[in-house]
Amino acid sequence: MRPDEPAWKAWDDDALDPKDKRVIRTAMFIAVYWQRHRYGPTLREIQSEMGVASLTTIREDLAILSKQGLVTYIPKQARTLVPTDTLLAQI
Repeated sequence: MRPDEPAWKAWDDDALDPKDKRVIRTAMFIAVYWQRHRYGPTLREIQSEMGVASLTTIREDLAILSKQGLVTYIPKQARTLVPTDTLLAQI
């Protein structure tokens, strides 16, 4: 990976652990979904796309992305998930 390349673009890097890869893939999915639909995906749509069994896993991943400043959302409200300009700039 180049030094100027965003870290999340290396999601297929074998050096990353599976959780980091999933969080990166989740960020990419949210950004692409937003660009196509102009509204955020539901937790169930993210869960299905990521192939995980638990919505808790998705909530934890969203908390990580929110702390990193890549997404904003209002918990417990539908379709409030929005990628930040920081995330959209890296696609």
